Amino acid sequence: MRSILAEKLLIKVMNWSAEEVAQERPLIQAMANLKYDEYQQFSPGIRFTESLAQWLSQFDSKEREYAYSFIKENLIFITADQITHLVNICFAQKINPWLLRKVSLKTTIPFYLVTKLRNHISYKEILRKSLFLGVSDGAKIDLLRRSSGISNEQVFSSYFISSEKKDDLLSELEKDGFSGKFQSVYLIDDFTGSGLSYARTEDGVLTGKIIKFLRLIFNIQIAENKVSVLSELIDSSSFDLHIIFYIARRDSLNYLEKQIKEWQQINSLHFEFSVDAIQVIEDVFESEAKSNKDLLDISKKYITSEILDRHFKKGKHLHYYLGFDECALPLVLHHNTPNNSLPILWWYPENDQFRGIFPRVTRHRE
Repeated sequence: MRSILAEKLLIKVMNWSAEEVAQERPLIQAMANLKYDEYQQFSPGIRFTESLAQWLSQFDSKEREYAYSFIKENLIFITADQITHLVNICFAQKINPWLLRKVSLKTTIPFYLVTKLRNHISYKEILRKSLFLGVSDGAKIDLLRRSSGISNEQVFSSYFISSEKKDDLLSELEKDGFSGKFQSVYLIDDFTGSGLSYARTEDGVLTGKIIKFLRLIFNIQIAENKVSVLSELIDSSSFDLHIIFYIARRDSLNYLEKQIKEWQQINSLHFEFSVDAIQVIEDVFESEAKSNKDLLDISKKYITSEILDRHFKKGKHLHYYLGFDECALPLVLHHNTPNNSLPILWWYPENDQFRGIFPRVTRHRE
């Protein structure tokens, strides 16, 4: 009954003829049932069709036609099942190739002899001396462990590790027959749009999650006469770092690679590292958005400077209506909408002057 009422409201808002209703209703039902009803930040009792009707009712008649077409033709929605699939293939597609490469370098076995590399005794050691750390809860590190068959004693949900946990990890490593510290680190997270939360310059100093992690490993900017737990857990003299996202914008990957290289140069350090993603969002989406006059017009009209807070201002924000760091992504994740996405999709100010179709829950409050 609720969905029928929502459809009636949508038909009224769009002023569709009977012929248009017959054409659009199956599409709306398919979008809702197959994907969009899964969004977790809808208010209680609200699903996609209701939210679509409310969202479209804020625009004038010409804007509604364009906005509706944008949702049908341009929106990228990532479901929970799709995220799970990315987690399940992460080991095979992104982690195992690095393990095999290390075995190949150590043994001189050609890289293309995959089975021979996989069966070599060095493979077990290299895998066991790899540490897998989640950067946020979006890393789904427990699911990654189960899908890849790696040991529970080389996985942790955060890179903030207690001294007691460090001792446990090293003890279990020794029990498995491998002395010393961990030599490879895989930092896992679900999404990055700009890369700024992981590495950025503030007041002339590089900071961010990955930069803080590197400081801890190399004991840089640690209180005098103190040693970080990570430096006791990871062999900084011969370690390699691999940062893997399930989903990432192409520019953010390039940006992070550049920032880490800069940090290495500043601190006169060298270690092998990689920055990669399973599903890469190409720059074409940003280019299309920024060249789309209709989209820019309604974004400028309905998104105001109230969106700007101190966190939003850490990225480019002259054209704030394009989202954080002006990424202009047409992206929605099933559990929340990234702030890098177009605010016309997610913005929901406290004064209720506008309501995005996929309201975003922010991590930061002013």
